[in-house]
Amino acid sequence: MNNDVKQWIGEIQALRQQVAEAQSDRDAALDSAAHWSQLYNTEAQQRRAEAKVSQQIIETLKAEIHQLKADIVGKFNEAKGVSATGQGVEQHQSIGELKQKLLEVLIERDRTAQALKAEQEAHDRTRQSLTTALGDTIDLLAKHRGTKPDELKATPPGREAINRASTDRAKLPESPKNPSLQLPPTRPAPPRP
Repeated sequence: MNNDVKQWIGEIQALRQQVAEAQSDRDAALDSAAHWSQLYNTEAQQRRAEAKVSQQIIETLKAEIHQLKADIVGKFNEAKGVSATGQGVEQHQSIGELKQKLLEVLIERDRTAQALKAEQEAHDRTRQSLTTALGDTIDLLAKHRGTKPDELKATPPGREAINRASTDRAKLPESPKNPSLQLPPTRPAPPRP
């Protein structure tokens, strides 16, 4: 009988150690998921802000092009009314300068549009890599919880899931057979790098 009790105590201690390790792994996975989610949100905010600034630049350039086109039409109409003397030559020179300015603005607009496109592609790549990392973390968490990864992906871990996990961690199963049996506390798992 004494051997049986010692064996049970040994098994209970081993199970408590396994529970503590599983809880530690689960906590690490939850922390990792929260960290990756925060990184994703920060990156998304930065990309949205950069896209907004780029869009404002494009709108400004469009307005400037529209104004330059209007100026060219106005100058061209003025040039029609002027005789073919020295004043007419100066008007044509001004139109040439306006055309040059318009060309410069169009080149700048194209460069800005290309930069915006490159920024959007970089944002898509970042989002994809952060989504992949978050999925890997969810798979790891599911493995430790013993659930299927697809069940977790259907409802991504939010604040409620993290709070529920913290509450579950505090509840250890009690042994109904021998409530007076006091086991020594298990030592905490070493911190993970």
